[in-house]
Amino acid sequence: MRSFGLIALLIAFASPAFAAPTPAPTPPGKGDPMAAARKALDEVSDMTYQGRSLNDVINDLRTKSKLNVILDPSVFHYGIDPNQPTVNVSQKDVKVRDGLKAILTPYNLRFGLIREGLYISTEDGVTAKQLKQRVTVDCDGTPFATAAKQLAADTGANVVVDPRLKEKANAGVTLKLDEVPLETAVRLLAEVADLRAVRMSNVLFVTTPERAEKLRPDADGPLPGGNPLPVFPHGLNPPPVPAFGLNFGGLALPAAPPQALPAPPAPEPGPAAEKAPDKLPPPADKK
Repeated sequence: MRSFGLIALLIAFASPAFAAPTPAPTPPGKGDPMAAARKALDEVSDMTYQGRSLNDVINDLRTKSKLNVILDPSVFHYGIDPNQPTVNVSQKDVKVRDGLKAILTPYNLRFGLIREGLYISTEDGVTAKQLKQRVTVDCDGTPFATAAKQLAADTGANVVVDPRLKEKANAGVTLKLDEVPLETAVRLLAEVADLRAVRMSNVLFVTTPERAEKLRPDADGPLPGGNPLPVFPHGLNPPPVPAFGLNFGGLALPAAPPQALPAPPAPEPGPAAEKAPDKLPPPADKK
C-alpha cells in the first residue's frame, strides 16, 4: 500500500498543470491608480480662483490632489490660451470633480481619467484619448465580462457590459493582442464572445448582435485613426511658419536654397517680318 501511495503521489507531481490559479483582485485603493484617482476627485475642497489662469488652476490641482493633470496642447487651436487670467470661480465645500467642471465649462473643455492621470481636452478629445489608449490582451478562456472589466479598470474608460446578457457575458474568450487601441481590443473581444460593441459617445456598450443592430442608428462609429492636428509642447503657442523654412518649438528646419527663376522660352520663329527702314526717305518734290 505504501508503494502504491508513493507511486500515485509521484504521478500527481509529474502530471502537467492544466490551469494556473487566478490571482486575487487588488483591493480598490491599494495599488490601484484608477481607484486612487477617483477617490481624489471625490474629495471635498474649496475651489476658489479669481483672476487666475487655467495653468495656475491646473498646477494648484496637481498639488492638492496629487493627480497628474495633463492639458491637451491642441487646445491652442481652439483659441484657448491657458496662460491668460480668465478663471473666476468660487466654489465652497464641493467635490473636486464638480469644482473642476465649473472651471472648465466656460472653456467648453472636459476631463477624463487615463492611465497617465487626469486628461483635459474637448469632449471629443477626451473620448479619443481614452479609447485610443494602447492595451495588451492575453486571454486564455477568460470570461468576457472579467476581461472587459479589467480593461476598464486599467484605462479609466467606460466599458459597459449589458446586464441583460447574464451568463452569456461569462463566455470564455481566447485572444492575444499586442499594443492595440482600447476600442479595437473591446470590439475584437466582443466578436470572439459572439457579442457586439457599439460606441455611444465616450461609452463602449457590449450587448447581443441583435440589440447592437437596433442601437446602431443612434450610435457613433469607431473613432477615426490618426491625429489631424499638429501637437506642440505644453505651454508653447504654435509658431509662425516662415516663407521657406519651418520652425517648431525652436527646432528649425533649413530653408530650401533660393533658386534662380528659369528664363522665359524664346518665341517660336514665325513668318519673316519686313524690316523697317532705319530712315524714312525724303519727301518727293512737288512740281
